Amino acid sequence: MSAVTVVGGGFSGLATAYYLSRAGIPVEIIEKGDRLGGLIATLQTPHGPVETAAVGMRNSDHVDAVCRDLGLPMLCSTRSYSRARYIYRQRPRRWPLNPGEWFALAARFATATARGSRRPRPLETVEQWGARVMGRRATRWLLGPTLQGMYAGDPACLSASLVCGPWERSGRPARKGMVAPASGMQQLIDALERRLRAREVSIRLNTDARLDGSTPAVICTSARDAAAILRDVAPDASEALSTIDMLPVVRITAFYPDETMHQRGRGILFPRGGDIRALGVLFNTNIFPHRAGQYSESWIYGGAADRDVVDLSEDELGAMMDRDRQRLCGRCDTPAARVVHRSRAALPHYDLQLESVQARGLDLPRGFFVVGNYVAGIGLPTLLEQAEAVAARVREMA
Repeated sequence: MSAVTVVGGGFSGLATAYYLSRAGIPVEIIEKGDRLGGLIATLQTPHGPVETAAVGMRNSDHVDAVCRDLGLPMLCSTRSYSRARYIYRQRPRRWPLNPGEWFALAARFATATARGSRRPRPLETVEQWGARVMGRRATRWLLGPTLQGMYAGDPACLSASLVCGPWERSGRPARKGMVAPASGMQQLIDALERRLRAREVSIRLNTDARLDGSTPAVICTSARDAAAILRDVAPDASEALSTIDMLPVVRITAFYPDETMHQRGRGILFPRGGDIRALGVLFNTNIFPHRAGQYSESWIYGGAADRDVVDLSEDELGAMMDRDRQRLCGRCDTPAARVVHRSRAALPHYDLQLESVQARGLDLPRGFFVVGNYVAGIGLPTLLEQAEAVAARVREMA
């Protein structure tokens, strides 16, 4: 068959090209930027590594198989104590609910289960579902912060079917823990690129995609870019994709001479409406023992409820992070270095509009496919599953 065009050289595009080329299908990757990997990169600084997006990935059969095939069998697991996650309620807590709130949560959840009404309803928000099934206090202090940390979305807008529904439907045992290549996530991107070049996959950087519908194509870009690319060949799909809300995220990684926080665990999530503006903080040094360099933390800002933060200067962002950190640990420490990475369209908002788009589906011409974090869930294992499924569909067309 003719070469398949993969538009986008981020992780989803590389994964799609990987599965297509493994099946013997000729592939060409077109990337508008000057590098592969999209949001994922590991910056090597004099103070230590900085991840610009994911610090690792949830372990899965797909992750394990791909990494072994790429020659990355020695994935590093997180430290056992770093798997603990905290939610801030006056102080970091493993369980932020008091006994009365926990009892109310258990009673409400049991009642919803007995009545058969536990599953999310169509076009029901997380806030509505949480109040109905868990109670308002549990939604405020437990469910909301957890989902904000995962999706950067607003619980008043997040679709319960999209973000809570999979928990209800899942019958597949998931592997526990998070893993990452020893040198950081860039090592995975580099390994994918090497494998694709070894298979003679054509990679064109700094190139805008122009599709005429004559050859198969897989769009592996953000929803916004996909809408522009499909405007002429699939106007209905383009219109649907253009309605997907994309969320900004700012990540500030700070290095300190000593481990000044003295907080165990992976990180802390912060409920909205409190005195700390951040969505959360990751304790990078706690997560992976193999990461060399000084003690570091990554503070995450933005999302649906704080879109303007992406426009602040680096000085303003640094001052904001310092204020939040002082409120958290009661001390003001000057970092040895600070690295800011901002993205104006980091994640799709998993809101009711996206639920509607997914429910209707995309009216794509024969031979056109879409892979992305707005299609069937976020996370690198999910993107690998999407890429493999699309490659199988393309192979069936041959």
